[in-house]
Amino acid sequence: MKDLTISRFRTARGRILRRQIEKLADHLGRPVSILDVGGRPDYWENVGHERISEIRLLNIDENEIDRHGLSNLFTSEIGDARDLKGYADKSVDLVHSNSVIEHVGAWPDMSAMASEMQRVGLSGWIQTPAWEFPIEPHFRLPFLHWLAPPMRRAALKLSKDYGALDVATRRYHIDRINLLSYSEVRALFPIGNIYVEKFVFSKSYSARWGPGAA
Repeated sequence: MKDLTISRFRTARGRILRRQIEKLADHLGRPVSILDVGGRPDYWENVGHERISEIRLLNIDENEIDRHGLSNLFTSEIGDARDLKGYADKSVDLVHSNSVIEHVGAWPDMSAMASEMQRVGLSGWIQTPAWEFPIEPHFRLPFLHWLAPPMRRAALKLSKDYGALDVATRRYHIDRINLLSYSEVRALFPIGNIYVEKFVFSKSYSARWGPGAA
């Protein structure tokens, strides 16, 4: 049941992103080029490749470069979401990331990523899990992210995947994820609109801007 629910949300999210791409392509009068920060090719199977000219996959970890077999549609490069110095202002038709911004660091790091994405992207789609949802999506434990960091680290012992790790390693995994609330996402992305995915509680947010995002 859980997998079916996740699949339903992903399918619905993919349809909305697909509409944004189609409207952007109509606006530009040509296929769309996409910069996918932290992306992987298999993600786009749910969205579709129609009316897309290229998808550049930008990752900070060089091990990601050769991890995936790339079709002619995809290219892969090393880069840092917090400093997209290789890209001029509004040089990307659509800048995209899926569940990445909560991994880049503390607030200054997330703010830097948000500013860079809005700088380079004529249009944008930035998705992140909602802090308000009661189940932490990475560790799949209820209420974990609502606790103070030391309590989160202690509670992580309940996880079958992380419970056997030592204190320092569990704290590392806790500190590397910072979920965002609605008001924080709005503060990071003041332009455009925010698509709220709900399952009783808010489940995820997608900041959207530019042609096609209305």
